[in-house]
Amino acid sequence: MAVRAKLLVREAARASFAVLGQARFATGDENDLLGSGAFDARGLAIITGKLGNFSPHGNVGYLYRSGASRNSAVLATGGFDHLIADGVTLAADLVSELQVGRSKLVLPPPVHYDAPFRRTVVPTAVPDTRDNTVNGSFGFKFITPGAFTVVTNALIPLNRDGLRSNMILTGALEYSF
Repeated sequence: MAVRAKLLVREAARASFAVLGQARFATGDENDLLGSGAFDARGLAIITGKLGNFSPHGNVGYLYRSGASRNSAVLATGGFDHLIADGVTLAADLVSELQVGRSKLVLPPPVHYDAPFRRTVVPTAVPDTRDNTVNGSFGFKFITPGAFTVVTNALIPLNRDGLRSNMILTGALEYSF
């Protein structure tokens, strides 16, 4: 179960400031693959601007993760939306999640076998590094003359920490009625 609230603190013609709070409660069962089985909370400060057809935005915040093997993180996102033609908007963002403190994940040690011959097996390929993720997001929104909107996006990792795809493509078709 998740609870989220966003509060508009200040709104002006060229810029706005808001705060967001979110909590995810441990209502699932990690062993049955129903949620993480742990409590999470995040708080963000959000700022947006408007300079003609160009709209910069950014947020910074903190993600608290409970649990013996989970690290909290500092969150930061910055980017812009730009109306480049009638009905065509370009969006670009830099999205980051930076691990706080030393990793709480305990990796298993190498296993040594003596029979039928001597060998050492490393049971995991997970690197013992910080779990920082930095992604670039790039997309377009196309508003059609009818009631449809087409949204496209590519999420590209800018660092190589962890097991991640080289690129994640998404698309959506919205219909207004």
